Amino acid sequence: MRKIVLATLGSLGDLHPYLAIGKVLAHNGDCISIVTHSHYKEIVEKYGFRFIPVRPGPGDVGPEELWIKQANASIRGTEYVIRKLILPYLQDNYRVLLDATEDCDLIISHILTFAVPIVAQKRGIPWVSIVLQPSAFFSVYDPPTVASLDFLFNNTFFGHSFTRALFKLSGFITKNWFTPVYELQKEVGLPSTNINLLLSNFSPYKTLALFPHKLAGPQPDWPLNVSQIGFPLFREEKTPDLPESLQRFISNGSPPCIFTLGSAIVQMKSNFFQAAYQSVKSMGIRAIFLVGNKAENVPPEAYARPDIYISEYEPFSALFPHCAIIVHQCGIGTTAQALSAGKPQILVPFAHDQPDNARRIQKLGIGVVIPAGSLSVNKLKSAIKKVTENDQFQKKAKEFGSTLKNENFTKNLLQSLNNFGKIV
Repeated sequence: MRKIVLATLGSLGDLHPYLAIGKVLAHNGDCISIVTHSHYKEIVEKYGFRFIPVRPGPGDVGPEELWIKQANASIRGTEYVIRKLILPYLQDNYRVLLDATEDCDLIISHILTFAVPIVAQKRGIPWVSIVLQPSAFFSVYDPPTVASLDFLFNNTFFGHSFTRALFKLSGFITKNWFTPVYELQKEVGLPSTNINLLLSNFSPYKTLALFPHKLAGPQPDWPLNVSQIGFPLFREEKTPDLPESLQRFISNGSPPCIFTLGSAIVQMKSNFFQAAYQSVKSMGIRAIFLVGNKAENVPPEAYARPDIYISEYEPFSALFPHCAIIVHQCGIGTTAQALSAGKPQILVPFAHDQPDNARRIQKLGIGVVIPAGSLSVNKLKSAIKKVTENDQFQKKAKEFGSTLKNENFTKNLLQSLNNFGKIV
């Protein structure tokens, strides 16, 4: 039996893939510990994993209204997350991970767990990096869409040399973000790698790309030892069926449109649900709003309408197959579930990987993009009309969903990790 530590930080979209990985490995006979934020303790332990908390926790970051908007800003959101929410706790998390990995065979990291490579080197054990979304590879052959800078990064007129120069400039500008990492390496007696971890935080042992080839295929400048194993579609088997009231709503009319902002973006103020309400009301469309704990973002009159169902949260894997269209923020977890359900999408990206994920879905002919900063009732109505009246969106969505059914995430994962630690 191998002892494997999975370390992840971020939203539920960052946790769910590690739960999916943990379930596969535990069923394979491995002993699994998950290192993550303290507020995920209940869900981690529900699946029988050892839970180890790291910072930041809710008590560290303060009220959401003070940080959530900055963390999801379209241009500087990533910088804020790394420099203000993650790296201030680097040393604390290093010590927690060092204790957690005693007699450990393997550590599986997240793009934000910057202490993992240091702990692995100190312990003398292998580590595997995880890439949840294509944009993390920063390939000059398949460059990411970076918020409002997509006109630069996706400009094919200038060619690969231009894109490579942009990446180099980005690396120069952002390298000082990671000074705390370089300092910690020296403090614990390791040579400083001096690598820009925004552009190249990959394990020399193995990197697992958790998305399918049809979303983004391998490129010549991807790091060595990448295994592309497909979406880790997390399904909450221990969650009961959808509430009876929701089941009745679904069955008592045409398939509804679902409006959701995932588990992170939904916490910030936006005009998303106001625009959704005005659009579906004027178009006579049935809808489901997943509003998190921010019910105040929904117009009060929406609660009185029989053609709108409002809930804090429902499991995407159970809900999405019953809808007509999914309107969402395009986080990679929500995107994976929407693609798996085989449904057309309207994509409203805010920050981080979302603009790149949205571009890829639109390129596949499965959805229409409306950047969050330009969302309006008229644009949303136009997108809904376009997606519902053009059968090609539905056809291509179903085709893509069918291809995902042929992927074997469990087999791919086990094959990719079989050579680490004790042979299973």
